[in-house]
Amino acid sequence: MFLIPKPFKIEQSDEIFIGKGVIISSQIRDERLKKAVKKLPLSESGIPLYITGEQGSEEGYRLSITNKSIKLDGDGAPGVFYGIQTLRQILSNKEIYCAEIEDKPGNKYRGFYHDVTRGRVPTVETLKKLIDNMAYYKLNSLQLYVEHAFPFKEMYGTLNESEYLSPGEIREIDEYCCENFIDLIPSLATCGHMYDILQLPENAHLREIENYEPEYTFWYERMLHHTLDPENPESLELSKSRIDQYIPHFRSEYVNICGDEPTDLKIGKHKDADNDMIYFDFMVKIIEHIKSKGKKIMMWADKVFLDNIERLDKLADDITLLCWGYAAEPPETRVSRLENRKNPKLVCPSTSSYFRLVENARVSEANISKMAEYGDKYHADGMLNTNWGDYGHPCSLELSMFGMLVGAEKSWNFKNEIGDNFKNAVDLLLYKNQSGTEYLFELNRLNEMAEFYKFVRLYSNLTCKGHIEFEKPTKEELETASAGCKKIYDRLLNEVWEEEEFRREMMISAEGIAVTAELYAKNDGYPIKRWTNTESWLAKYRESWLKKNKESELWRIEKIYRDMENLNRNEEK
Repeated sequence: MFLIPKPFKIEQSDEIFIGKGVIISSQIRDERLKKAVKKLPLSESGIPLYITGEQGSEEGYRLSITNKSIKLDGDGAPGVFYGIQTLRQILSNKEIYCAEIEDKPGNKYRGFYHDVTRGRVPTVETLKKLIDNMAYYKLNSLQLYVEHAFPFKEMYGTLNESEYLSPGEIREIDEYCCENFIDLIPSLATCGHMYDILQLPENAHLREIENYEPEYTFWYERMLHHTLDPENPESLELSKSRIDQYIPHFRSEYVNICGDEPTDLKIGKHKDADNDMIYFDFMVKIIEHIKSKGKKIMMWADKVFLDNIERLDKLADDITLLCWGYAAEPPETRVSRLENRKNPKLVCPSTSSYFRLVENARVSEANISKMAEYGDKYHADGMLNTNWGDYGHPCSLELSMFGMLVGAEKSWNFKNEIGDNFKNAVDLLLYKNQSGTEYLFELNRLNEMAEFYKFVRLYSNLTCKGHIEFEKPTKEELETASAGCKKIYDRLLNEVWEEEEFRREMMISAEGIAVTAELYAKNDGYPIKRWTNTESWLAKYRESWLKKNKESELWRIEKIYRDMENLNRNEEK
């Protein structure tokens, strides 16, 4: 049987399960569980399902499946809930056998981190669908990364409703998470990654960089220069105000204050000072403010932490440190150097979907697996798998889901393997098409020849005064990407999938990678034969985006493609 994540213990018999549905034969008291069982294939003539053990908060369960009855015994309401998800997955398999399952998670924290602030602002319906999928694969924590995508009073008059999640929407999402045994944790930039807020004229004096003038395209600038001046008292008041406006809409006992990549401190006003100590002093004040509200704290543990292990004593030892690394072979020191700290720690890999039109499944599989290995070796408390949106979040949520499922598998048990059986399970449970992962990995291979972030950097070099060095793709790579995407597009065009949304998103991605390759080639001086039309593709991309997201920064992606098309036309004239 194909299950994600793989249960702790499963004994499958040779007896085929012949039931076509189930009938609930126990009284269920927990309202969340009542909703959960309604997602099972219910039938008045189905096999009786007996549920016990809904009292308590433990996550383990035992599931017995025979042709006479199905018995689910939980160690608490969460355990019953996860047993129901396992049963749902089993009943969606093509061949079902009677079985005995004993299961419990190896990690209490199993999270997904989704960027909603730098491009795609998802609708509530999209987030509910994400939450449904998280619950199905037994994830229990969701964080939505926010820099400015909330109606902060400091942003009043600069954002419209298509660019943020409202307080009411946050509360609705929080309630839906609770129904699905998921903790929605607020995650808010408090020191670095404040670019949009610092772009406002009234906040310019809070920049760490003095006399700031952009040299590159917007997305590249947003990643470069975004740090508050931590010694300006108004910077602290700004961050505290944002915290006070944001966190009351969440029931979680945790707050992620981020605090990562205060890069401008090395080149700005404080470049000649002890800028690391200045940073730590600022974050201590943020921490004290959060703790005054009775909340627990998470924050990213990146280079500034690893370079200042002795200064971590300034921070409380109950802060959960988020150890991140996104390469196929991430540095082990990101986790090992914090081994002797008392702080709880989570390993934080990535779906590798940032600044791409399709997730880099090859890298995410390796990255998540290696971070899980580090987590097991250095006794991490769980995993927070990240889905970032750098460069406008061009990748759809559907084409980030393989990485999310790898994270679900590994966060349930760090030792679970990602092999052919897992990919077959993804095809069956997620894509509902036996070729889903095959298409994904081939799209990823082609995308690596015509990467969106290189396209953006070429655009920046052609239209801005600054110059960005990067390794350019060859003409042969761009031709291969375009032609290969045409083959995938044509194959998908003639197929019908049970989960049509995945097929459509793969087609849009294939065409978009080809558009990127063809425009890149023309603007770098070696035009190749085109099979795409930029405006036609953008229309499909816009339609797909708006089905699941607010408009937000879609116009920025459209602008870069149209500008590159116009540069071509000017060149041809």
